[in-house]
Amino acid sequence: MKYNLSNTEDLSNFKYKVDYLIQNKKIVELKQLKPTRSSKQNRALHKYFEIISEELNELGIEHQYQGITGKTLSTMYTPDLVKNFVWRPIQTALFDIESTTKIGTQEIDKIIDVITKFFSDRGVYLPFPSIETLMENV
Repeated sequence: MKYNLSNTEDLSNFKYKVDYLIQNKKIVELKQLKPTRSSKQNRALHKYFEIISEELNELGIEHQYQGITGKTLSTMYTPDLVKNFVWRPIQTALFDIESTTKIGTQEIDKIIDVITKFFSDRGVYLPFPSIETLMENV
């Protein structure tokens, strides 16, 4: 059961449940849940993958991988390739976390810093999507 302790009703229910568990000498495990990103943040993250793929393609940087015959194949970047071959390796190296669903905004900010540096070294400004930056492109 999840309780949001900033909600008075949840807090009251939590205290009631804890009292019950104490009185009945139950074995419990308490785990604090860290907030995950919102659906808006998730959409912004996937929009960022799209923006990165477009910029890599404009810079003429292609994704290279070993094909079935053992020969190197090249392809243009897609948002999915960016997520799996650009973002995820940085995420894993920094935090040892594979899934993008298990990272929060602090981790996202650090990964963005790495990507921003890569592009700024090439003279490209690549901000994380916000309402303001998305409105500029309309």
